[in-house]
Amino acid sequence: MISKKRLIGLASLVFILVPAIALTGEATTLKEIMQGLRDNLVDISDGLLTDDFEQVARGAIAIAEHPRIPAAQVQIVAAELGPEMAAFKQLDMQVHDLSLEISVAAKAFDRGAAISGYQRMIEGCFACHHAYKERVAAVLTDIS
Repeated sequence: MISKKRLIGLASLVFILVPAIALTGEATTLKEIMQGLRDNLVDISDGLLTDDFEQVARGAIAIAEHPRIPAAQVQIVAAELGPEMAAFKQLDMQVHDLSLEISVAAKAFDRGAAISGYQRMIEGCFACHHAYKERVAAVLTDIS
């Protein structure tokens, strides 16, 4: 049986996160969102390799504006991660903030800053995947 304190904490997390979820007109899953983010990372990487700062900025903005996880999936992930949900969300915010930083650098044609932001963003992605990918994928198997 789940303790009252844990239930209140979980409900609080869901209450905080659900309003931030902007559902798009199309059905999507966390897996589909992650696949799109992978494509955006490739766009940034290709842009950096070819000095196409417009492509870098487009990829970075696409990451910052990625579709939100559907509410039902947020609830499932929150139930699985429990108190770790805040750290999971923090990693997402770190990637979001770095994508905006990369976009600004690209628009200023600052290759060094764009590369630095990209490297830190990749580190954030790997940290999140290392910590959570297996568990999150397991609870979303039937959905994604």
